[in-house]
Amino acid sequence: MALGCRRASMGDADVLWRWANDPMTRANAFSRAPIPYAAHLRWLAGRLRSEATRIWIFSDGGTPIGQVRVDREDAAGLIDICVAPGHRGRGYGRAMLTEAVRRMREEWGAAVRPRAQVLDRNPASLALFQGAGFRTVGRVERGAGRGAAVLEGA
Repeated sequence: MALGCRRASMGDADVLWRWANDPMTRANAFSRAPIPYAAHLRWLAGRLRSEATRIWIFSDGGTPIGQVRVDREDAAGLIDICVAPGHRGRGYGRAMLTEAVRRMREEWGAAVRPRAQVLDRNPASLALFQGAGFRTVGRVERGAGRGAAVLEGA
């Protein structure tokens, strides 16, 4: 699978907002509340300006199919991934995750470890990260019975 990959820009605000507010995405997010568009625009502008964040848009044949965001916190690159509705279940997630980790290491070096938090109620995401070589290194509780595995890549 040969996916296109590029850095996100403010021109991607609409598609990123739609993906973020997709019902399945919200159900598997730490906050289930819908994201208001104005708040999304402020958040995205800040993330795009940050030297500690990378957002990559992935495409197949020119069609955007998902995004991976990595937020650097000290020696960890915290990964957030979203495969677009209508493109899930086709193997895109693993290809996107693998490429994002490669780019993260290229930009920040091997000292920054890829890391993710996956809610217990999201077995598909857990399988994605484990299939890409991530291993569980801990747990966090996010309140109201919303536990999450902390995973780290090799």
